[in-house]
Amino acid sequence: MTSPTLRAPAPGAAPAPAGTAADGTAADGTVAGGIAPRRVPAVVVLSVVAVVVAAGLVAWNNLLVPALPADPVVRMIANVAGVLVLVLAARAGGLTWRDLGLCPTTWSAGLRWGGAAVGVAALGYAVAFLLPATRPLLENPGVASSPASAVVLRALLLIPVGTVLCEELAFRGVLHGLTERAWAGRWWAGRGAVFAVASAFAIWHLAGAVAAPAGGIPVLGVLVVLVVTAIGGVVMSVVRRRTGSIFASIGIHLGTNVVGLVAVILATR
Repeated sequence: MTSPTLRAPAPGAAPAPAGTAADGTAADGTVAGGIAPRRVPAVVVLSVVAVVVAAGLVAWNNLLVPALPADPVVRMIANVAGVLVLVLAARAGGLTWRDLGLCPTTWSAGLRWGGAAVGVAALGYAVAFLLPATRPLLENPGVASSPASAVVLRALLLIPVGTVLCEELAFRGVLHGLTERAWAGRWWAGRGAVFAVASAFAIWHLAGAVAAPAGGIPVLGVLVVLVVTAIGGVVMSVVRRRTGSIFASIGIHLGTNVVGLVAVILATR
């Protein structure tokens, strides 16, 4: 067996300090003659990305979409295209289908919860429709004056695709998955994700709330719309988190929006 060869330092070269590797890096991560730059913690990077995504969503619905032509089909196409880009960017950035609430293993639970939500909404609206005291609350003059084709288009395409699917993929999908990934392992991860997503979801509706405040009251009506939307966002985020599937929150969203529209149509026409 040969003994390892020891090489003497080159003539004129100073010996490396004790505990320093050949490349000049010390055991504590510092570089000889200076301090190595430290990596930014992943929680900070992902949190910043989540804030940027939330701000982008808020700006999209409150600034960009209102600037588009008033044609609802055009706005639906814009929403679908924007959300598709967002989902693809999330996947390219490392979010998994489980992060996005779309993992096949969660579909069963999501569909059960979503179907139950639609059933509960249908029952609630049916009771409101049948009771003389509450039926007038469902009447909407705007629906009464709209052509039947426009109402059908809204109920079968614009709301399910342009509103429900796009909002769920954006908020309970990408933004929820991003915040949970950013704060994984921390005590505030679950509640923080729910609060952050619900808050962004409420502000997403700001332009609509200003245009149509509850009761026609400018300031208070806007706040009511935002608070009610935030509460709905909390419910949908909690159910999405429990099931791991956005199909659950899609069911809640469809129940309140589409089933609600059907009840309004029946009560108005």
